[in-house]
Amino acid sequence: MGLTSNTRTITWDEVYNAWTSFHSYVPEWTERLGTNFYTFKNGELYIHDENSSRTNFYGTTYGCSVTFSANQNPSDIKLFKTIGLESNTSSWDATINSEMEAGRINNKFEDKEGIRYGYIRRNSGNELDFNKLSILGIGELQAIPGANEYEFSTDIPNQVSANAGDGVGGDKLFFNDGSTKEIGVIDSFSGGTITTVSSINTPSVNDFCFVVKNSESESYGLRGYHAKIKLYNNSTSFVELYGANSEVFKSYM
Repeated sequence: MGLTSNTRTITWDEVYNAWTSFHSYVPEWTERLGTNFYTFKNGELYIHDENSSRTNFYGTTYGCSVTFSANQNPSDIKLFKTIGLESNTSSWDATINSEMEAGRINNKFEDKEGIRYGYIRRNSGNELDFNKLSILGIGELQAIPGANEYEFSTDIPNQVSANAGDGVGGDKLFFNDGSTKEIGVIDSFSGGTITTVSSINTPSVNDFCFVVKNSESESYGLRGYHAKIKLYNNSTSFVELYGANSEVFKSYM
């Protein structure tokens, strides 16, 4: 039976008289001589803070992370819209979790007057929640003229969005044959024909089809009593984070 190591190095701050930091690297021995900090790993001696490459220890880049909670007015269900960072860089990723939902920001922080803002996108996965997503009825399927092609008797409405080339960014086509099933992400449409990137399930002629709007473009934030927010940065350059906050509203849904 194998064991997965989750070992961390922690450091004690004599000024604050507390354990203040967690480190990903795990040395065999540590020693300080004057102002230099040394560690041993696999029998080799390393000196720390000797070059400009950050978060790289023993040839491995670990990145850095910080976790905090947003829990003001804990009895209210809130809507968490954005995360704002007081930082010298926008190259952050974030995961946000409440007791109700989960969300993310994937390296999409924008600089606005010195604050890096990112809009929280809800993780939908294969979720099909008619209370949270916009639905467009297309009609009964008339024919399947080719691979991943689906033909209808009326033109496809302009509100439908095709993917932008990444295979995941478009709206999704569904059908109902007694139960609701996903066909796939819409790659393109013309007239009354929709072409999907691939087909997860294949409908039959006369099955009713509808389009579910892309969950990221429809995302309104994340709901919950509190949010646990974890920020990641994998840069080896100098990074500073002075503060972090979240734009929050009381939810009346």
